[in-house]
Amino acid sequence: MSVLPLNLARVSNLTRSSLVTSSVSRTQAQLAQVQNELTTGKRLNRPSDDPGDSSAAIQLQKVLEQRKAYADNIDAAKGQLSEVDSTLGDLSALLQQAQTIASANVGSDVTPDARKSAAAVVQSIYQQAVSLGNKQFNGVYLFGGDKATEPPFEVGENGGVKFVGSGTTLLNRVDENASLSFMANGAEVFGATSTRITGTADLTPGVTAATRLSDLRGAANEGVKSGSIVVGNGTISTTVDLSHADTLGDVVTAINAAAVGGITAAIGGGNLVLTGGGGDNITVNEVSGGSMASQLGILTTTGSGAGVPVTGTATQPLVTDLTPLTALNGGAGIDVASGLTITSGTKTVTVNFTSPPLRLGATVGDLLNAINDSGADVTARINAAGTGIDIINPNQGAQMTVSENGGTTAADLGVRSLNATTPLSELNFGKGVKTVAGDDLSITRSDGTNFTVDLDGAATIQDVIDKINTADTLGTMTASVAATGNGIVLTDTAGGVGAPGITALNFSTALKDLGLDVTATGTVLTGRDVNPVAAQGVFANLAALRDALENNDAAAITESGEHLQTDYDRVVRTRGETGARVQEFESRKDRLDDQNIATQALLSELQDTDFTSAIAKFETLQTSLQAAMQAGGRSLSLSLMDFLG
Repeated sequence: MSVLPLNLARVSNLTRSSLVTSSVSRTQAQLAQVQNELTTGKRLNRPSDDPGDSSAAIQLQKVLEQRKAYADNIDAAKGQLSEVDSTLGDLSALLQQAQTIASANVGSDVTPDARKSAAAVVQSIYQQAVSLGNKQFNGVYLFGGDKATEPPFEVGENGGVKFVGSGTTLLNRVDENASLSFMANGAEVFGATSTRITGTADLTPGVTAATRLSDLRGAANEGVKSGSIVVGNGTISTTVDLSHADTLGDVVTAINAAAVGGITAAIGGGNLVLTGGGGDNITVNEVSGGSMASQLGILTTTGSGAGVPVTGTATQPLVTDLTPLTALNGGAGIDVASGLTITSGTKTVTVNFTSPPLRLGATVGDLLNAINDSGADVTARINAAGTGIDIINPNQGAQMTVSENGGTTAADLGVRSLNATTPLSELNFGKGVKTVAGDDLSITRSDGTNFTVDLDGAATIQDVIDKINTADTLGTMTASVAATGNGIVLTDTAGGVGAPGITALNFSTALKDLGLDVTATGTVLTGRDVNPVAAQGVFANLAALRDALENNDAAAITESGEHLQTDYDRVVRTRGETGARVQEFESRKDRLDDQNIATQALLSELQDTDFTSAIAKFETLQTSLQAAMQAGGRSLSLSLMDFLG
């Protein structure tokens, strides 16, 4: 509010006019500002209104905007988790229904036809479970993890279900310092874990001059790092620079080039060997701070005497993708001519490495690619120790076996699912072979004669074979492991006109447990492979129940029902955890709301108009403006004539 100076009449007309105009303009500007505050309800309409408070208000607005984003994230996460909770409820109901079916079909009074009808219902439950596993909400697959735009469960040609989602779940930012998952891990919910045939053969390759140092585990199991060594003969010593050595051949060349006395290096028996002349007392030491001599297995700080060679310890080459197949098994190689047969669920594939042939000089990588690209829907890979290969079955509801195709390929690779050394305790998914005191089997030859077999003390498939062959005193029934496929094979040479057969004795279940509950074809009785691998989980156990019902197998029905109880417990537990997470999101939302109320109140104090004060100020400014205009008008109308008289 401006006041006109008292001596206004003593200045020029121009100055008086400027002073009056300036005073009125300032008052009008102040009046306009107050009027704007009253109109908008905001005291701060631009930063210049109050720079300090405006800066604070801007910061508070940013905080509120950020919290709104957090609140939106929380709402989205709650919606997603609520849908997960609902889906888990549906899944648990399906599992309960399947358990009820299992319980209702274990009695001896249930007919095979009734069980087949129940199997159709279980198949429907199976399909519904797959649909639940691939359920979406707002375009996001509930159980896909960070592969949220793709179905996490894939039904394969072999009839199994494979989890192709991710075990890493997506996160939402819920405050400045926390991000929480809003998904459930599909692999954990459905028990979608893979199983594998773990290679039993040590495929450690032989050592040659071409063996790369980077492919060695080293004598100290620490790999081989580049460096230098000191080679001496008791009289002189030389530092041998091996920093550029790539292969064992390079190491040999470098040591020989050093020409320390008569010392020469070579590869022998899979190790480095240093020999010298009659006067060479060979020592091999580290360069200060180095470890290459010990890693190469030739560290010899004190010579063993003149002319005594240094024979290194094993450098332990690793199996890698680049390892030639001919180098496996210590250089003995493997049978690649026969190939192997992989059965996964309803699909059987013979992987023949000669048609199309593996390239000349084929490597482990070529072999793995041939298996992985065979269409068997399995994954072959080098094991973590680098000593062999494993074949992984990622499919629930699809049992996998690996057998021979007339040769020894599977056995050479150590991946044959059933062989002579297979422990009986591992058969039938770890349930083993149950025998009784006394005789377990009665075997009938084609000529009608028979003999009995007592399996007490048998620990492996070979033990069973030996007991059968020993019990056949006539030598006209020979037991062996199948040359093609898997299983125990009984070959009859009695020359009779009947068919050979085998029956159980004394209520022993060994006949079924060994897979010998089969019918002969001609003079040969070929048993089943009773050592498949299968992933466990919801889909696998539903498939097992379905198959048990179709096969009228009461014991398998009971077992499947027990496994489904485990699945049900896991799903219910996960649902409880999901509910707790929903509550956590709700609590965080409540805290955000409380924080926003306090922040809004502070922001209101900074930027909202105090209407009582503003109205009083507006009225004062109006009065001031009116007075200024009246005073200015009178002063501007004065002239010299007003003072002459």
